[in-house]
Amino acid sequence: MKTKFKLLSACVLTAIAGGAQADAIIGPDLQEMLPNLLESKRVIITTHEKDDLDSVMLQVSAPYLSMQALPMAGASLNKLQIMNIANDDRVKSIYYDKPLKYYNFTSGEITGGHYVHDVEGVTGQGVTVAVLDSGVDATHPDLPMNSKVIENVKILGDLDLLGGSNYFLEGIPNTDTSSGHGTHVAGTVAGTGAASATDARRANYHDGIAPNANIVGLGAGEAISILFSLGGFDYAIANRERLGIDIITNSWGSSGGAAFDPNNPINQASYEAYKKGMVVAFAAGNDGPDDDTVNPYGLAPWVINVGAGDPDKELTGFSSRGVEGDTFKHVDIVAPGSGIISTRAAGTPLPALSPVIEPDYPDYHLYYAGMSGTSMATPFIAGVAALLLEVNPDLSPDQVESIIRETADDMPGYKFHQVGDGYVNVKAAVELARNTEGNRRDFLNGQTAWSSQGYWRDIDQSDSNIDYTSRWKLVNSSDSFGGSYLQTKKRGSKAVFDFVGESLQLVYQANDTGGRGELFVDGRSQGIVDFYSQTPETRTFAVRDLSARDIHSVELRHVEGKINLDGLKVDGELLDNGMTVVNEEFYVEGTIGPSAENVQTQDFRFYADDSVSFIDSDLSWDGVADLDYELLDPNGESVASSASLGNPEVIGYAPTEAGYYTLRVNGYASVLTNYRINTTLTKLVSN
Repeated sequence: MKTKFKLLSACVLTAIAGGAQADAIIGPDLQEMLPNLLESKRVIITTHEKDDLDSVMLQVSAPYLSMQALPMAGASLNKLQIMNIANDDRVKSIYYDKPLKYYNFTSGEITGGHYVHDVEGVTGQGVTVAVLDSGVDATHPDLPMNSKVIENVKILGDLDLLGGSNYFLEGIPNTDTSSGHGTHVAGTVAGTGAASATDARRANYHDGIAPNANIVGLGAGEAISILFSLGGFDYAIANRERLGIDIITNSWGSSGGAAFDPNNPINQASYEAYKKGMVVAFAAGNDGPDDDTVNPYGLAPWVINVGAGDPDKELTGFSSRGVEGDTFKHVDIVAPGSGIISTRAAGTPLPALSPVIEPDYPDYHLYYAGMSGTSMATPFIAGVAALLLEVNPDLSPDQVESIIRETADDMPGYKFHQVGDGYVNVKAAVELARNTEGNRRDFLNGQTAWSSQGYWRDIDQSDSNIDYTSRWKLVNSSDSFGGSYLQTKKRGSKAVFDFVGESLQLVYQANDTGGRGELFVDGRSQGIVDFYSQTPETRTFAVRDLSARDIHSVELRHVEGKINLDGLKVDGELLDNGMTVVNEEFYVEGTIGPSAENVQTQDFRFYADDSVSFIDSDLSWDGVADLDYELLDPNGESVASSASLGNPEVIGYAPTEAGYYTLRVNGYASVLTNYRINTTLTKLVSN
């Protein structure tokens, strides 16, 4: 074998032009399939910008189904199509359209649980809950069409349908014809109890926890998958204002064990719903009692992850658990989920397993059934959220979750990763909601508790990447971000920094001597920052929905009086002011083969220091051969790979640590083959 290794000249780009773009993220399930993929697979493609979606999808020459509001599409693609589209820098990610499952655990035990509206006089009036599930039978007397179920949608996800348009059948009286799961869920949220109106124990005995809330049914059918669930989120987001959707309840998901993946399209969709002010609840799953069994879509910190309890306020054996000490893998709250009686969709299999048999009420078996599971606990929490929003419509999604968790009853003998903050206490939650000042307006302006990656990067005002012009003085304060903040009253003063990311929050102190500043991003004013307050308080000024791919220049300019900078919360990374993007290129030439049945492997090591933000590399060759390509990190783990049928094979990776990386060429059934590797290291360096 003959090998050449040569360093080419570096190409320098200014930071103003924006950061370098990575290849698309390939979801872990799809990565595992690709090396041996022979047939087409249904995948979810996400672009960075919604406007790019159609032009990207037209390249693959295959039918696709695009979302209305989300920058996502579903398509059935082969290996070559997947790898080709992954090289388009407009594509953010490609994930397998994984089949999902509804969560249910049938039981003969029958319990009530819908009593809160009788005790508190709060019924969810004026609040709308979207039920993303198998569908809703709005012919049921407890779930009447138009008055209770204000819209009932059947989601059709045939990728060959209508040449790439969403297909939602609206106004369907019964969308739950094959399962019964969604109807039971809808009744738990907001069933009127009309079929039990004459019950001697209590009128409307089997009503839901929020019986006067409205329902929007989003019927994904019995065989739900990522594509169908994305369609439900997409519909809810696109029609949020028209239908007044406040909450989305999701009693479905996948098996636990996976790490929290903020780039998964479902997590991106739930984050988009959260950003727009909707409370999102997910079932934790029914794979307990083992640890690390929580539904991966419940791990997102911006959703309420719900476990199931019994009438004795104990955790059920089937309720999924998280992992002790893990930041994301835990249940948030436990709610009634054992033997819950709710609405039965006629002629469907799930409720038929446990009908309500009461001699005094012989018709109940037609209308009600008992079911158990986190599927039943989750709509209970969605209904509780409706009660809180009725008494205080100004609550943000962050506040709704915080109130539910803060007022929960302790569950002695259980750990946080198993039960979160405990068993829901509806009465206490409603009382606290009444006495909480809502901050929904600030939330919608970008002051969210969570970033798109699940955490904000906290940066102190003393960070070396923030430059200050003119005179700023240090002020010690126990109330400030890091124990002190920088203040100025000098005209023309600025605090200047660059960052890569889609949103940020400026943290500052307001008091009775405060003045005014103005915040600029990329030369455009984002508004006046008011530093005045009658009583001292910590405030934030948010900027959101920026391009996550670019380097953004930010300036806080003094206008009048005293202004200050306490710190930053960044959904991304802070850079040195005037940071430059440098592309360093090298190539490798080699020969591999011949090989028949056994793979031949050749490795080439290179060093990536802390300045390397991205590694782009492609493998090309002469003649007919099957070569695959991968990148190994300093620990020897494969972190990027390309195993298409095409030439070249292309990989990309954003390194998380400095060290020696390995480019590996794998040769399958090849003749003697000459190849070339071209690699670009994108570096962020100071001028």
